[in-house]
Amino acid sequence: MSFGVYVYGDSLMKATMPDQAFRYHFHLDELRGRYRSDGVMLTNRAKMGATVSKGLALVTHDAERGLDARYALVAYGGNDSDFDWAAVAAAPEAEHLPRTELGAFRRLLSQTVDVLRRVGVQPVLMNLPPIDAERYLSFICRNGLSRGSILRWLGDVQHIYRFQEAYSDAVTGFAAGHNVPLIDVRSSFLLDRQLPRLIAADGIHLTMPGYVKLYDILTGWLRRETGGNQ
Repeated sequence: MSFGVYVYGDSLMKATMPDQAFRYHFHLDELRGRYRSDGVMLTNRAKMGATVSKGLALVTHDAERGLDARYALVAYGGNDSDFDWAAVAAAPEAEHLPRTELGAFRRLLSQTVDVLRRVGVQPVLMNLPPIDAERYLSFICRNGLSRGSILRWLGDVQHIYRFQEAYSDAVTGFAAGHNVPLIDVRSSFLLDRQLPRLIAADGIHLTMPGYVKLYDILTGWLRRETGGNQ
């Protein structure tokens, strides 16, 4: 028996990797060839740069037009936790807010889950793979932004990591508190002794081994849930 799976997320869900010049390329088709998809009709609605507000808009749009799916994976938080780094570098003494404040992130995530439940689709949440703060700061500053100014605002470079982790933890906590299935990819990555080779040079995307690990976790969850061979 066939069933539909929708994927809502950002560039991670498109298997996006930077090349040596930090131009981005999608590698999703390469990954799909690794997995059997018997009976699964996959629709990928991931958008590069998407935040949870974009996700809510997409889910609402699809629900209004008839969302034919058993599951919908909702995977946001990375872009929501990011900042306007040029503004930070220009005014490190000022207050700067993330693209989506944490309270708004939880509220929009809740609304997204509610929309899916109303149309009979099972929402599934995914927390975030870890990032490499040092690599990401170097990526941010590659075209001349002041590393010193950004660090003055951050306090220490690992604040980038901790802030992103707060959003990942918010997803985990929301799932537990609202009876939503969670695919815990973060724990698996953090326990991997080869973690540095799984994170791309920009510090926020994954390498191909990283994406293989990510999609192994996702397809493994689906296989266990359905008893299938996906």
